Amino acid sequence: MNNSTVFSTADSRRPSRPALWVAILGVLFVGLNLRPAITSVAFVLPQIRSDYALGATAAGLLTTVPLLAFVLFSLQVPRWGRKSGIARLILVALMLLAVGFAIRMVPSATALFIGMAVCGAAITVGNVLLPAFIKSRYPDHGGILTGVYTVSLYAGPALASALTVPMYQATGSWRVALLGWGILIVIAIPLWLPQIGRARITGGVPAGQRVGGTVKLRRIFTRPLAWSVTVYFAVLSVLFFTVSAWLPTMFVARGFGEAAGGTALTTVNLVAIPCALVVSILVHRSTNQVWATTIGSIGLAVGIAGLYFGSQSSMLLWATVFGIGHGTATGIAFSLAMLRTRTADGTAALGAMSQTAGYTLSAIGPVGAGLLHDLTGTWSSLVILLVLITPVQCVAGFMAGRPVKLEDQL
Repeated sequence: MNNSTVFSTADSRRPSRPALWVAILGVLFVGLNLRPAITSVAFVLPQIRSDYALGATAAGLLTTVPLLAFVLFSLQVPRWGRKSGIARLILVALMLLAVGFAIRMVPSATALFIGMAVCGAAITVGNVLLPAFIKSRYPDHGGILTGVYTVSLYAGPALASALTVPMYQATGSWRVALLGWGILIVIAIPLWLPQIGRARITGGVPAGQRVGGTVKLRRIFTRPLAWSVTVYFAVLSVLFFTVSAWLPTMFVARGFGEAAGGTALTTVNLVAIPCALVVSILVHRSTNQVWATTIGSIGLAVGIAGLYFGSQSSMLLWATVFGIGHGTATGIAFSLAMLRTRTADGTAALGAMSQTAGYTLSAIGPVGAGLLHDLTGTWSSLVILLVLITPVQCVAGFMAGRPVKLEDQL
């Protein structure tokens, strides 16, 4: 199998690309679809467990299924993008996401798991190809578009945490509450269509930016720089998906009430949004990004510890700290694939590697958290474990944040 991620340069040199504001809207609403399909499940998980008699481990597996799809398909997505065109494949992914939403409406536990897998496969395409799309089509606006992308990754969960429970309470059906997030797909599709144009839009390398030929996945798997980017992304993913899946349940166990988890996650995401935007812009203007990786890791560690071990009265403070750490870490983590490469080929390859390996590890998070709770009967051990992995992320961030290009090491 040929693992090279070679993209045509024709479209990247076309002067008729859509205006920047069109790209901003398209990237924003595609990005908004990349999280709520997964994170909204956490807020109706008690109802799902009750309807289908799921244990904590099985419930954790429900939010792990999309991560497994990330693992299985991330390495294939660059090749699919080369054959079909990046923009066109993203459009197909939006349609596939709608199919996943429809499957989840079937009153069956099996259909629910299948629907989550389909949603995961669709989201994988956006995860891998949106950064490569930005690198190839709008390299002169990489900072602002990456900022919009990372903001959307927080705005989506923020909306999910704020509105999923009210939609469930209004309709009396957790299936309808989950289906309600399909409105984001309906909005995203027409906003993305201008990126398709008459011709196939591929992930071309801008003129003069191709360095050292193609970037092959099997080669970058041997490079420490690629692994440092991957580890930083992996720890962030483990924390994000584990906390999103179980924080509401953890708060209920501490007697904070059902609404406390939603309030905390909403605060985290709302604080993270401006942080992610500002950091995404600043890191593209910085030669060395170690400052961003370090701030992100410290904020994550202090924030998650405070959220669980702190009092209910201090919940918003620790949610704010966690949001700062999460926004900063996300702003740099999703920028590293572009910052540490010279070409769209390199961006797609490094993005595919970091997301495949990263989501492989993060897939353990939600289901492992449920299993650890079943074994110990408490959430304290999980929180301590999450705090202890942040120094590993900090070290990886120190290596990944230095001004080195992957193509120069190949």
